[in-house]
Amino acid sequence: MKVRNSLLRRGGAVAGAVLGLLAAAWLSAAGLKAARGFFGGGILSFKPDSFEVDCPSPSAAASARELMAKAVNLPLSARRCAELAEEIRRRHPGLSEVSVGRNFITGKASVKALPEEVVSPVLLNGATAYLGVSGRFMTESLRDDGAAPFAVSVRTQAKKAPALAAFLAGVKPLGPLFATRPLLLDCPGVSGDCRLGLEDGSTVFWGGFEFTRLKILRLNEVMEDAARKTGGPLRVDLRYFREGKVFVSSLK
Repeated sequence: MKVRNSLLRRGGAVAGAVLGLLAAAWLSAAGLKAARGFFGGGILSFKPDSFEVDCPSPSAAASARELMAKAVNLPLSARRCAELAEEIRRRHPGLSEVSVGRNFITGKASVKALPEEVVSPVLLNGATAYLGVSGRFMTESLRDDGAAPFAVSVRTQAKKAPALAAFLAGVKPLGPLFATRPLLLDCPGVSGDCRLGLEDGSTVFWGGFEFTRLKILRLNEVMEDAARKTGGPLRVDLRYFREGKVFVSSLK
């Protein structure tokens, strides 16, 4: 009798455990289903009652406010946030970063946009463009970052020119070092095969974009020396500067 009661008790415990596991599984499945409905837009899909725009560019900020005003009190999913950010970026290619977020506590949507630094305006294939610090050619400038100490003309089908952007950013503060004022940097591409025209009519074949400060100082030296001997304007070739060679001749 004792053995039989023990077996019955063990059987009841096992059955209870199995029923408990089945109940937990059912509750988990039901909870998951409810959560999907809850967060998937069924019961409480996020609908912003207002929005905030954080952007230092007045024109881009106004454009973002206009776009976000149409999203108030409408479902705003993560996918829709990405679409709105892409639309703002399309309207203003001068922006380097755009994000649209949701605050489930305050019920507000937010836009954060950052304009890209512009190293210089350029004449790109005959049309005005702006070269960003990332190397992107842009159709607008949303910041007042100044320009290179000379005009820049570029002929290329490339979308980016990172080496040229780095060179122009580096040469900006070095403008006063030029003994003869530079007027135009003419680039038939973006690889560094550029010519720098000077105010006295001289032409400098600049070569690679490295050693900028040293090139300027050496250019001043050779031009001063050559001007005393041959007069100007001069043809100065810095394309072999890395090898320690500078070639100078008269343009006359």
